[in-house]
Amino acid sequence: PHPTPPHGSSRLDVMAGTRCCWQILAITALTWADERLLQGSQCPSVAVSLHDSWGCPAEHLSDELLTGADFASSGAWATYLKDSGGANFDFPGHGIIIDPVQLDEDPQPWHVQLTQAVQLVQGGEEGSFYSLCLQATAKEAGMIQFAVDADGALNFAVAGGGVRSQLTMSADGSLRSKCFNFKLGPADTQYTGRVALDLGAVEGKVEVCQASLRRCSVRPSVGGVTPVRRCHLAPLVMGSGCSQLKVQEGKAFSLNEFGQETSGKMACLEETRSLKGNTFVFSTGRCEVWKCGSRSQLLESASGDGHSKHVFSEFCEYDEPIGGWRGQERRSPVYVQLWEWNFDDIATECTTYLGPNGFDGVQVAPVTEHILGPSWYTKYQPVGFQLNSRSGSREQFANMVASCREAGVQIIVDVVLNHIAAPCLDALQAGGAPVMPCKGWAGSPYGNRRINSNDGWKSPDMFHNIAGNIMGNCPVEEPSFTCPQSEPPGDCTFCDFKGLPDWNTGMQSVQETLLKHLKELYAIGVTMIRIDAASYMSAEDLAAIVNPVPWDMVYQEWWGGVPEEKRSTSVGHYRDGKYGLKITDALAVQDIKYMATALNITHGLDGIPSERAIYPLTFHDQRTTLADRFVPTYKNGLEFHQQQKFLLAWPHGNGVRLFGGYAWKTLDDGPPGNCGNGRCMPTPAYIFGTSQPPRCMATPTESPLPAQDDLYQGWVCEHRWDGVAGLINFRKACRGLPISQTWSDSTSPAVEQGQFGFRVGEKCFAALVRGHNERWENYWGKLSEWRLAGLDLGLPPGRYCDLASLPTQRCWDRRRCPRELVIGENGKVLTGTVRPGDLLAIHTDARLDNSTEYKGCDWVEVEEDAAAGLHTAPLVLGLGMMLALLSF
Repeated sequence: PHPTPPHGSSRLDVMAGTRCCWQILAITALTWADERLLQGSQCPSVAVSLHDSWGCPAEHLSDELLTGADFASSGAWATYLKDSGGANFDFPGHGIIIDPVQLDEDPQPWHVQLTQAVQLVQGGEEGSFYSLCLQATAKEAGMIQFAVDADGALNFAVAGGGVRSQLTMSADGSLRSKCFNFKLGPADTQYTGRVALDLGAVEGKVEVCQASLRRCSVRPSVGGVTPVRRCHLAPLVMGSGCSQLKVQEGKAFSLNEFGQETSGKMACLEETRSLKGNTFVFSTGRCEVWKCGSRSQLLESASGDGHSKHVFSEFCEYDEPIGGWRGQERRSPVYVQLWEWNFDDIATECTTYLGPNGFDGVQVAPVTEHILGPSWYTKYQPVGFQLNSRSGSREQFANMVASCREAGVQIIVDVVLNHIAAPCLDALQAGGAPVMPCKGWAGSPYGNRRINSNDGWKSPDMFHNIAGNIMGNCPVEEPSFTCPQSEPPGDCTFCDFKGLPDWNTGMQSVQETLLKHLKELYAIGVTMIRIDAASYMSAEDLAAIVNPVPWDMVYQEWWGGVPEEKRSTSVGHYRDGKYGLKITDALAVQDIKYMATALNITHGLDGIPSERAIYPLTFHDQRTTLADRFVPTYKNGLEFHQQQKFLLAWPHGNGVRLFGGYAWKTLDDGPPGNCGNGRCMPTPAYIFGTSQPPRCMATPTESPLPAQDDLYQGWVCEHRWDGVAGLINFRKACRGLPISQTWSDSTSPAVEQGQFGFRVGEKCFAALVRGHNERWENYWGKLSEWRLAGLDLGLPPGRYCDLASLPTQRCWDRRRCPRELVIGENGKVLTGTVRPGDLLAIHTDARLDNSTEYKGCDWVEVEEDAAAGLHTAPLVLGLGMMLALLSF
């Protein structure tokens, strides 16, 4: 029962009625003020425009299409309560206050709703463009979900094929606003549907100030959002140029259902943008919003303490080579692409190898549901956004992300935002019929330019097409990879690449669909992405899709050419394969007398500076069927290994990416395993669980691979070959320091052709000797090892570990090393050699301890049984891998 209020104000209580019923709101004249509900009301007394950022010129913006947009009256609004008596709806005269009376055991957004029926025109040459905006405030953290949908008659399909917008509420009562933009038609009929505001995910009182629905008579010019990137700087302090706008604490910034802080970072970013800030500092449970006037002010302010605080700013680039206190610490990120590994194996690899050896991130193949088939490229033909692929389920994916992040390794997901799967034969034979006869990996149907994703049916009008032919589109022509049939001619962002239907990423509904996928990945804990086929998407569209999320790193697949500056500043970095090819050219292709040109490598493609590049040596799109010295792959054996060692040892570049893949016979081959009805199940790398190392190819000892090894059909694991782990230690210590001296046959009489060395700063030294490739004739023959005795390195005396021989840093006690170098008191080498086809690398912080005191597990005990807590037998890695190879 509720008291009868005195005359003078309005109040509505929706407390009674049957379960799951609709009730048209009726206003009862009340004569008293409900101080509990009205206290702290934040709604402005005058309605403000919510569509300013839509990009619609004022002269083309329609009048308000909703009745009672400010909720001063409620005749057109209806309510829905999943449980009767679940909420109060109060009209204080401006805005509406919704107060939950009882907590829902399953607080889904749609359990409490406000709706209004609408009829919208769909005409116009391009259709009709609409924007539904919402302004609200709350005292408890939560989220309002809203959209225009087709009501229950059409299963509540979202207008325009998009996804519902989500307005994140802060817990301090500040005003928040957001818009849902969509396109209808073109069609002669009217669209009949409803505006639906889903309010069931806010635990406390929420006040909706206004809703506004407008039409734009021309296509809005929706621009990209300025990225706010992870900075890797020390926390900010006051008084050094940047000003702190607000500090918030609470549930909105706490760990999410996956145990990750990433949802809190999203909420902090939204709060930063709502307050017109450009920087935020995040720690679990706390959001600090800042505004800096320049990058120099940001760096000056980055002088606080606390490794648990993460700084994000518009003034940072992704993955910068500096960080820490005022940006004065060098960073040396190292990544690895584990090509087609399953999620369980990657989780184990993060714990046992990647994390202990200093890898910063691991890149995984696309994680969404894909077509059936054995080839590697089936992963790049998505049929929807369900996280269920041959690498594992959504649960396994989330477990992998959590395990890797716990080990200090971030996840890079290769995201496919450009296209969907090509139609199967049955769909092609159906022509333009609205059918989906094809089946994906998890059983989801798809058809010709149609998919049935988690968000509903995505139809041909969401993909680029030829005017007058919604089922056809211009192709990206091969081998030129040009688009003369596009409109305008030459713009491949509108065309189908390899016959794959090309998303119309300029549509708001498409952007929202793709963004929802990215937000799900981010909530699970994915902080980095690689954008597949990025050059076939416009920079503006990519910015709008990617930048609502505060990523740690974004990089784009790139093949060549100088990118536009706006793509670099608004989207992200680039995969630059030219850098690795320069290394291969110098160490394996060029005449021996030009080998030392490797000492001149500073960047890859012209026009892409090293701080905006991710440098791989090899990758899945750059392979050959047979060994080819021009193209770096595992098939080249020892010389490939020397090249990946040099990639790590050479102090130029910033982010580098190694590769851990599988053997192949043809360029279409997928991962090793069994296929049945197209559902190929890759053989696990950890075939015996975590009690033994993964089953991989042994470190090669000759070039190219011998014939018997070239028949191998399992996992190769190039990133695990001896010396890679040790060289990550070297790179972390030496990258970014200047080259202080070089040794080669042209500068030092004691150095022979095919040998060179370099000192980095005053603490690091590396040297190598060119190897011999049995398949390619040369005039210099096989080279001898380089005896370094007598070489004046100018480094402190001591026993040094040759890090290029260290198979793992895990349990390394710094008492011994597979290969060592000794420097005397005068700074000259006493003992030390470099083998042909190999590389040596030392630095002063990796000197060996001469004590006999046992300081930890032995370096040869490199794998641990995670379940039983036992160590495997102390086998040398190379022998263990060779035995696994022979028994495969």
